[in-house]
Amino acid sequence: MMPKRDTVQLAYLYFIPKPHKAGTPLRPIVSSMNMPTTGISKFLDKLIRAIFDKHARSTTIIDGVDLI
Repeated sequence: MMPKRDTVQLAYLYFIPKPHKAGTPLRPIVSSMNMPTTGISKFLDKLIRAIFDKHARSTTIIDGVDLI
């Protein structure tokens, strides 16, 4: 899980326009590829994914409040 010094990058922010909405608002995107925390993030995903999938199959989530 140690980051590689020659491939680590800082996150950067960019925006994608939403042309289908009035005033063309922008959607912010944070790129986190090759961040120092990518390794731990992938490890935690593998650890938690099985538990989430087990419970998500029998649950219907309507909105964010239902998720919490």
